[in-house]
Amino acid sequence: MISEIMKTFGAAVMLPVIILLLELVIGVKPSKAIRSAIYIGVGLNGLVTILNPFFTGLIGNAVSDMVTTSGINLPYVDTGWSLLAAIGYSTTIGALVIPIGIIINIIMLLLHWTDTLNLDIWNFWHWAFIGSMVYYATGSLLYGVLITIAVEMFLLIIGDMTAPTMQKFFNLPGIAFPHASAQSLAIIAVPLRWIFEKIGLMRIKVDSKTIRKKFGILGDSVVVGFIIAVVIGIIAWKDKLGLMSTWSGILSLGIGTGAFIYLYPKATAALLEGFAALSDRVRDILSKKAVKRKISFGMDGALTIGNPDVLTTGLLTMITTVPLIFFLPGNKFILLADLGVTPFFLASAAVAIMGGNIICSYITDVIGVALTLYGGSYFAPLFSHTVKTIGVALPNTGSATVGADMRPIHSIFTFLGQSPIGIAVAFACIFIMLYSFKKHPKTWYKAFGYIDNDSQTKHIKKDAV
Repeated sequence: MISEIMKTFGAAVMLPVIILLLELVIGVKPSKAIRSAIYIGVGLNGLVTILNPFFTGLIGNAVSDMVTTSGINLPYVDTGWSLLAAIGYSTTIGALVIPIGIIINIIMLLLHWTDTLNLDIWNFWHWAFIGSMVYYATGSLLYGVLITIAVEMFLLIIGDMTAPTMQKFFNLPGIAFPHASAQSLAIIAVPLRWIFEKIGLMRIKVDSKTIRKKFGILGDSVVVGFIIAVVIGIIAWKDKLGLMSTWSGILSLGIGTGAFIYLYPKATAALLEGFAALSDRVRDILSKKAVKRKISFGMDGALTIGNPDVLTTGLLTMITTVPLIFFLPGNKFILLADLGVTPFFLASAAVAIMGGNIICSYITDVIGVALTLYGGSYFAPLFSHTVKTIGVALPNTGSATVGADMRPIHSIFTFLGQSPIGIAVAFACIFIMLYSFKKHPKTWYKAFGYIDNDSQTKHIKKDAV
């Protein structure tokens, strides 16, 4: 029932309603609560309005044509995240995931296992999808439910660990990202950052601000986005460059990309303004009760995609993905429908952890895409079986078997969820990680790229004395 309501009304309507009710319950003035809810709805609708045409109508079509014209012929083909969401919410686990997800989040908040209140209810489908895959792989509803809970717990903890870094880097105070796609490379980025620091790559200042200073107009994110999008268009439609209509499409792609880069942060700002009332009220309640605790609100990783460093990293990775599909040893999967989405979401946490260093972020993002290709190759048969069993309508993929865009987190937990030992390993790792984080939070924050400027300033002053 709840999942059906979510699918019918959509996140842009349901989230404001949920926030409105929550604000009224905790004592926000009705006029302020209504204004807050409307701004959240406007901001979220703005994000969707800008995001969907860009990815599906512009970049999505271009990169699909780029893959098609490249002559790639592999047995498994990606059908896009919307089919994954449909699967997630079309099963028994999908019907259970929202109430279970809310209950688990509240329990973890009460036990101080997390400081994130996850409001990104629509994206519970990620957990539902993983649980559904496990359910249809094993025939065990219990296995499916348990791994769903494990994914949620893991993401809430990772959301807490990365919150200071992502809040500071993206200028999103009070926001955390317990989002399966955005956090897929968080754990991987930690050892990679250590390696990059050891070999000196992290010391190379190659971020959007540095590029802007050194290269003038070529450092402007809107201009760079335009240029890269034009290059993608030329590659995609190289056989039709003699036609005026082709160049119209290429230039429209460039302009559309530039518009996305410019407008996306403005929609994000409206969304954040809407959350201000809720954030302020929660802070007031905690301060009156003498509770020294900072609660973050869990949101979709899409909030970070408008960042210039994320966009640059994602666009560069997108171009690299096409030859990667060809030449990656053992790859059997064509990342097609989500090629215009995956590099950006994978870059989300990675870029923040790398401090905006585009070189390090790009390498990390490419590794993430490679892991995604292997995940799609391995799980395509199971995915196809799940889709057919559920009876979800399949798009026409020719002779290829349908496959899923299995990002690292989706692949790992789907694999672990298929046996009691794997599930036990998943929970053991989660509780070890939680215990370590609660004992040494600053160590974990630092590992995820957070730099405490106040502590750094004190240290410098002490050394000077």
